[in-house]
Order: sequence, then C-alpha cells, then structure tokens
Amino acid sequence: MGRQARRESSRAWIASGAAITIKTYARRYGVDRYTAYEDLTAIGFPLPDSARRWAHRPPPQPRPRRSATPRALLDDNWIMIDGRPYFAAGYTPGGAPYGMYLEEMDDDYLTRMIIPGRAGKLPDLDLFGP
Repeated sequence: MGRQARRESSRAWIASGAAITIKTYARRYGVDRYTAYEDLTAIGFPLPDSARRWAHRPPPQPRPRRSATPRALLDDNWIMIDGRPYFAAGYTPGGAPYGMYLEEMDDDYLTRMIIPGRAGKLPDLDLFGP
C-alpha cells in the first residue's frame, strides 16, 4: 500500500472511533513507528507528547562488511559450486573436484567429520573406512 492510500485508509480508520496509537498504526499498516508518526502528523491526528520520540529517525548505522565466503567454507576442503557449499574430498587427475554438497550430508555424517578435540576443524576424510 502506497503512502497516499495508507493515509486515506487511516482517515477512515480514525473516523471509525478506534483507539489509535503509533504502535497500533504501525502494526495495522506494516510500517515502522517513525513512518507511523509521520503519517499521523501529516493527516493532522493529535498525538501525545510521549510520541515525539518517533519524530526523528536516527541516522543509519553502518554495518560491518560480511565476507563473501561463509565461515564454514574457510577450510580448504570446502568450495562453492553453483552458489552451494561443496565438500571436496579430492580432485581427479584432470583437476575436477569430487565430494558432496552440504545439503546432501546428514547430521550424523557431519558429526563424524568433526574431531572432538578441535571443534570446528574438519579432518581428512578416511575414504577407506566405514
């Protein structure tokens, strides 16, 4: 719903006699409380002094940059193929990796791969073991 349609709808809602607050407006129209304050003041709805805290939106906080590589892929055995995490058990003589995708592994398989003494480190796979 656009701003103008939202404000028209809110005028009808106010005329119905419903109890209107910043919080109820934000919930009804799916907006944040700063937008709710802006809309209600724009249509002339009287707000209590306690609602003034929503008058000024705080400046945006810079977010730390995320690594393009997920944390689980920081081990050399994990690579990305088609945007999906892939455990490369080895490579063919021609250089093509073989292994399995993360979503193909069940929880028991993943648990056996982790060495209890070194949490988070993946050991070498025993391709000839059980």
